[in-house]
Amino acid sequence: MSERFFEIVIKDLAGDSTPEEGQELQHIMSEDAVFARQYELFRMYWAQNHHDHIDSRRLFSNVQTRISELEKEAGTSVIEPLMTPVRGKGRLVWMSGVAAAVALLISAGVYYYNSLHEPLVAKYTSKGEKSTFMMEDGTRVTLNADSKLEYAANFPQESREVYLTGEAFFDVHSDARKPFIIHANNMDIKVLGTAFNVKSYPNETSTEATLLKGAIEVTVTDNPSEKIVLKPSQKLVVNNDDPKKKKSVSLKDAAPALTTLTYFQQKDTVIMETSWLQNKLVFQDEDFETLARRMERWYNVSIRFNRSGMKQLRFTGILEGETVAEAFSALHLTEDFSYRIEDSTIVIY
Repeated sequence: MSERFFEIVIKDLAGDSTPEEGQELQHIMSEDAVFARQYELFRMYWAQNHHDHIDSRRLFSNVQTRISELEKEAGTSVIEPLMTPVRGKGRLVWMSGVAAAVALLISAGVYYYNSLHEPLVAKYTSKGEKSTFMMEDGTRVTLNADSKLEYAANFPQESREVYLTGEAFFDVHSDARKPFIIHANNMDIKVLGTAFNVKSYPNETSTEATLLKGAIEVTVTDNPSEKIVLKPSQKLVVNNDDPKKKKSVSLKDAAPALTTLTYFQQKDTVIMETSWLQNKLVFQDEDFETLARRMERWYNVSIRFNRSGMKQLRFTGILEGETVAEAFSALHLTEDFSYRIEDSTIVIY
């Protein structure tokens, strides 16, 4: 499994994996947190060193150069290149020696992080909890449930980069000389000083950036030449459905445009994108499957559907302070479904 995993990672970083391999990679990471963590480390290495999205030949050349430097310091012989990606008809043809390439990439990542980076700080929240903390630069961060934020213990001189999985609200301390950059799934967000929300759960269909004040510049990783600047009260949605199809920046109806903040009702002050900060779980014409994923994080429970047809039921409402039993009782009043609560598991049938 590990050899196959790293083979797909290499192709993914080089931008040459198929849609099926992209789905396989997501499945492997969802099944094993260790693989997910390794992928994030390699993606961070790529983000730090390949902003120009160079091709795979240069990637392997750089990797081999780093290995050579490491071996010279250790007094050992230089590793000869054992794998060469060659260009076929519009695609890369991957030659033999996958295991050797895997070793090169792993060693390069280890070398890079050991020699050039401070230790990473990792902030976590479990399902059912939120956390607010102040970063060393004065930036205030609130993590939503089941989220993780990673960053260097001491930021380098040129930038402040963090890596988000899940959802967080940032109130960034202004420093024009050192931009704050958030890497979140398939978008990179650059700011100088502002307040905004980022939602980037790996099992969701989209990644969202919502700006409340200031300005942010978003780069979609599949289209790095395009910079999208958000103004206050604007939201950017990037579809995650197929990891290798071109992501579309869109409204919920997939139109290629920005959208604005979503209010629960007209003339209402409840902003859906940031309602979680006020301990409100807000949903508007949301299908049961999507709502169930959010409720799992909100209440730290597991929700199982015994009838797939129930997943398409749609709900609108606000949960604020209700227990999970009270929440399901309220949902049951609006739609015809049956459920039972078994400890921390809710079965819908």
